Order: sequence, then structure tokens, then C-alpha cells
Amino acid sequence: MSRRLRFPQFTFRAKQLASHVGLVAAVVFIVLFQLSRSLGADLERQLDQRLEEQALGAAQWGVGEGRRHPEKVAARLSSVLDADVTIFDQHGNAIGDSLDRPELEARGAPEVLTALRGNVGRASRRRTTGEEMHYVAVPAVDGWVIRFGVPLSDINATLRAMRGRILFASGLAIILALALGLLAARVAARPLRAMTNTATRIAGGDFDVDVPSSSPDEFGVLAHALASLAAQLKSQIGELTAERDRLSAILEGMVEGVLVLDASGAVVLANPAATTVLESAPPLVGKALASAVSDATLRDYLAAARESGARREGEVVTGKGRSIAIYAQPLETRAGGGVVVVLRDMTTIRRVLTMRRDFMANASHELRTPVTAIQGYAETLLRGSADAATTKQFLEIIHRHARRLGGLVDDVLKLSSIEGRPREERVRERVDVSGVASQVVETLRARAEARKVALALDLEPGLEITGDPLALEQVLENLADNAVKYGRDAGGTVRIRARKGDGDVCLEVADDGPGIAAQHLPRLFERFYRVDPSRSRERGGTGLGLAIVKELVEHMDGEVIVRSEVGQGTTFAITFPA
Repeated sequence: MSRRLRFPQFTFRAKQLASHVGLVAAVVFIVLFQLSRSLGADLERQLDQRLEEQALGAAQWGVGEGRRHPEKVAARLSSVLDADVTIFDQHGNAIGDSLDRPELEARGAPEVLTALRGNVGRASRRRTTGEEMHYVAVPAVDGWVIRFGVPLSDINATLRAMRGRILFASGLAIILALALGLLAARVAARPLRAMTNTATRIAGGDFDVDVPSSSPDEFGVLAHALASLAAQLKSQIGELTAERDRLSAILEGMVEGVLVLDASGAVVLANPAATTVLESAPPLVGKALASAVSDATLRDYLAAARESGARREGEVVTGKGRSIAIYAQPLETRAGGGVVVVLRDMTTIRRVLTMRRDFMANASHELRTPVTAIQGYAETLLRGSADAATTKQFLEIIHRHARRLGGLVDDVLKLSSIEGRPREERVRERVDVSGVASQVVETLRARAEARKVALALDLEPGLEITGDPLALEQVLENLADNAVKYGRDAGGTVRIRARKGDGDVCLEVADDGPGIAAQHLPRLFERFYRVDPSRSRERGGTGLGLAIVKELVEHMDGEVIVRSEVGQGTTFAITFPA
């Protein structure tokens, strides 16, 4: 596995300082190189020119006089001119040398060969002793050659001294550049550091920033641009945040569930109502459709709506019998694709519509019987064909059906009044449970004695609830009256019990009658529902008493349930917040 090279990270100040010092060092190196090269060339050229002039002068007078003793001439010239002098004959043989070692001078030196051809020869090389020499050879009379040689040590010493001075000056220049670079880096980094801190605050969400910079250079322009950027970001993010909050508030306040699925079927947005409608565990966002929607029918419909790419509306009945209205609208490709789904739980509405339809049918049925009876017996009486006894009998029947009809109308009006009462108009006061229960017993005592049914109270003292005392009295009276009517005749007992539970108060009205079969219990509080219609009508029931009880209890924030077994009696239990 290959490894990436990691280079050290330098700050802006370090980079700027390094650039200053590097620039000065480069300039010093170039200057040193050029000065050393040019000065060395100038000194060598001056030396070469001097040696050539001396050699030409010596060739004009010195060699001709020393044909017999060339070594003496070479020594004399060397002492006068302070140079090594060597004289060669026309064959290139050294015949005189100021150092008296002609054997050291190899025949065929390049400067000598050049001079033998009639030109001035020049060369620089090291001796066998390691000393660097510069030679100039010129032609003399009779084809001879005279050569002057001087060591280059003086020139090299001059160059070394010059390099030393330049290096010293360069060191001072580098130190000065370092100091100036530090100062310049500090001055340049100050606004940059301020802008870096500002950018960091902006990245952290703090847009109330101020970038103080009055400089007209690029840093000043950048500072003003950064401040303007912060102001624009603050404005735009504020608008986006406000819009997001409004959208979130709208989605959270909607009764309908809103679900947004992306192109792959994952949930990218869901409001709380969607969790309730789908009966799924939150959060839904991030889940796939298969795990977000547990009901197979609803899941298949949503998957088909997402894949169709067209707007769809429909209603689905789930496996639990809930009715869900679905509105699916595909999203545009530029919005990422997918589909937005609006879900509305229609179960309650459908149930209300069904209840209303059933109510109208049951009310019509309940009204038709007494109205038909009243109409029939009244027509008979109008014909005048009945005797006095029959007329009295018919009038009693008409009166009984009229009372039944009046009771039915009263119950319907009472139920309508309860349902239409606004919540803020409900009576909310402290109610003494024992006092209300005692009043109910006194009201029903004569009716119970007529059926030879005993009324018993089993109440904890001091129990109170918050509610409507008249409504509580009506609830207990309806339940106790039903217990007297449909409980065990002649020797039965109806018990009204009250006890305080864990944060609530429970009231029970129980009888020891024949009980109710299990299949009737779920529908017992429906309007006009009767376990035994003939028995109910015989005893004056309208079929609305328990529906009124349920409405009154729920209006007082309570709950009513029924427990019953055939042959074991029936118990209605009401729970109120304490």
C-alpha cells in the first residue's frame, strides 16, 4: 500500500520570512558567483597583458645578447621582472631557465608550440609541485621562444579575500533581511490573522463579526469582502432558518401525516402525525419504506405510488381495519426525485359517518313504531266505532306510546346537547361523590322497591372529583336504573361502590342479574343498540341511555368500561382523575 508524502505545514509568517531570506541568499549567491568570476577573469587578463608586454620587451633585447649564456639571461630577467623565465630554441628545447631545472619543462607545452608558430601562446596549469602557474610565451629572434611564468597564488588570494568580504556582507544582509522579514511578516500576518479568526467564527455560525481594516491594499479589500460575506450569510441563513422553522411548525401542527421518500424509497422527512398514522416507532427519517411502514397493504400502495411517477389519490384499509386516505405527488428530478405523500386517518370520520347513518336508520325505526301505533289507534277513535272501555284502552296505549316517543325525543335532544356543548362551557367544579350517590339511591328507591331490588352503597368517605355534579348524577342514575331494570328481579341487589385508586377515583355500579354475552360488550355503548330489543322496549328503554353515559363521562375526562359474564351479573366501572 502506497503512502502519501507528508510535507511540513508552515504558517504564512514562516513562508514570508523564508521567501525574504531565500531571495537575499539567492541574490548573494549570484553576486558572489558573478563577482568572483568577473574579478578573476579581469585579474588574469591584466596579468596576461603584463606578462605579454614584459615577454615582448625581453624578446627584443635579452635573447640576442644571451645566445652564448641563455641561462644567465633567464636568471637576470627573472630577478628583474620577478617571474619564472624559460628560453626555448627553435626546436622547442629549453636552453635557459631561471630555476635552473629545464628538465622539468616538458617539450611540447601548448604555449611554446603556439609561440614557435609565430604567435603569442598562453596557458595556465599546475606544476608537478601542485602550484598553479600562468605562462605567456612569445617568439624571439632566430626562432627562439621566451616564456614568462608567474604563480596565480596572488590572484587566488585576492579572490579569497574578496569572497570573504562579500560573504561577511552577505551575512549582514541575511540578518537584516531576517529582521525585516520578521517585521514584514508580523505586519502582513496581523490582518490575515484577524481575518482567519473572523472566518473561523463565521464557519462556527457567528455572523456578528467586525473586520477592522482601513488598509487600501488587497488585505483591506479582502477584509471588507469578508465582512460583507458575513452580513449576507447572516441575512440568508436567517431567512432560511425562519423558513425552516415555519415549515417545521406547519408540519408539526398538521393533522395529516407528511412523508417524503427519496428515489431509493428511504424516508427523508416525516412529521409527527405521519408516525401516528403509520403506527410506527419514531424516528422514521433514514428508514427504508419496508421498515417504516409495517402494514403490507399500505406499504405496497406507497411503493406503487413512488414507482409510478404520477400523482395518485386513494384510500387504503389496513389489516387492522383503519382507513387511510393517501395523496402522493412525485417530486421533480432537480429536487432529487422521489415522492411526497400526505396521509390522513379517515377511520374516525368513516366511523362517525357510519354512526350517523345507523343513527338515522335506528331513530327512524324507533320513531316509526310509536308513531304508527298512535296513528292507528287515533284513526280508530276518530271513526267513533269503539265503546267506552275500548276507547279508554286505546287512549292508554296512545298515551304509553306518546310517553315513549317523548322519552326518545328527550334522549336524542339530550345527546345532541352534550355533543354540541363547547369544551370551555363545561362545568368544572369539585363534586362530592358520596352526596351524589346518596341522592341517586333516594331517587331510585321507590322504583327498586317496586321490583323488590335492594340498593346498597359502599363508598370511601371524602371522595371528590372535578366535574359536573348534575352530569355525574345523571350517569349514576342511568346506570343504576338499568341495573334495577335488567338485573335480577325479586331479591336482586344493585351496588354502587366508590374507592380511590392510584391518582384516580373509580365508581362502580354492579348488579347480580343474568349478565351480558361477550359478543355484545364491544357495542354496548352504541346508540340504539340493545342486547334484547323486546325486553328493552317492554321496560321503557330508548337504547340511548348508555350512549349518553359514555358522552357525559368523557366530557368529564373520565372513562367507562363494562365487565360481564352470563349468569354472573354486570359491572359498569367509571374512572375519573382524582
